[in-house]
Amino acid sequence: MPVPALPRPLRLTASAWTRTLAVALVVLAALLLLWLSLFVVEPTEMAGVRRFGTVTTAEPLGPGIYLKLPLVDRVDRLQVSLDILRVADLTMYTVDNQWVKISVGMTYRIPAAAVFRLLYQVGRSGSFGIRENVEPIIADRAMRVFARRNTIKISEEREVIANEIRQAVTTRLAELFGLDVVDLQIAKIEYSPTFVASVEAAVKAKNDAVAAENTVNRIRFEAEQLRVRAQGEADAAAIQAEGHKRAAILRAQGEAEVVRLLGEAQAASLRARGEAVTVHPQVVELTKADRWNGVMPLTVLGGREALPLVNLNPPLPLAKSATPDVAPAEPAKSAPR
Repeated sequence: MPVPALPRPLRLTASAWTRTLAVALVVLAALLLLWLSLFVVEPTEMAGVRRFGTVTTAEPLGPGIYLKLPLVDRVDRLQVSLDILRVADLTMYTVDNQWVKISVGMTYRIPAAAVFRLLYQVGRSGSFGIRENVEPIIADRAMRVFARRNTIKISEEREVIANEIRQAVTTRLAELFGLDVVDLQIAKIEYSPTFVASVEAAVKAKNDAVAAENTVNRIRFEAEQLRVRAQGEADAAAIQAEGHKRAAILRAQGEAEVVRLLGEAQAASLRARGEAVTVHPQVVELTKADRWNGVMPLTVLGGREALPLVNLNPPLPLAKSATPDVAPAEPAKSAPR
């Protein structure tokens, strides 16, 4: 079986190699030119095109893909999305000649109407530096606001100060650059060491005064408690004394009433006896007989004092003398008492 013949390799001549290389170079050059002719604008950007120093676009270009002349046209881009500019360590002087350092954060955006103005009318063409153009304005307007403030009131009026700086910066940036300031806040305030020391001394003095006032209030409260307690005890003693007084009065009135009733009873008894004696004189003799106990009385009433009725200590008998004996007299019987 015969072996099939293999195909013979293709051989290019020198002229064919030259033509192939030329075609490849043309295609490569065309692709390079096409690549250089295209440019993309990102969603956060807007752009303009210059050709030999002349702006060829009528209005800013938004996000998308565009064509330009390669090696001739130049694309200038500008970020227009919301952004924040932070400015730190701005030294301010207040109305009382104290310095403070502040840090400011400004939120802003660039509207479409201000793109060409910033690209081709501010600074170098096609390059707008937000920091070198905006930071001096923020510092100037902040210094004007702080120059009207007293250092001791900065913390109290912080929001008011930030609003005044925001209004001043917003107005000036809109006039110069057409920027749209969304917000401006004072991120930090640093006071001078001298002011901090004076504030600490004032706070200490105030705390000492408050402590002294609290001590005085405590002493006054304790004194008031003692006064109230003493007043309460005095009131209680007065009430108790009044009670004793009323009890004594009632007791005296009761005793006086008893005496009066006894007097009235005795007077009534005497009246009854007097009437009985008047009607029946023998009542006296009957009463004497009822009270007689068979014992002779030892005294009789005479004047203001009682006189002895019988001498219980008779004198010793005298010696017999020449006088005739006399019979002793018989003592008289006294009426029974």
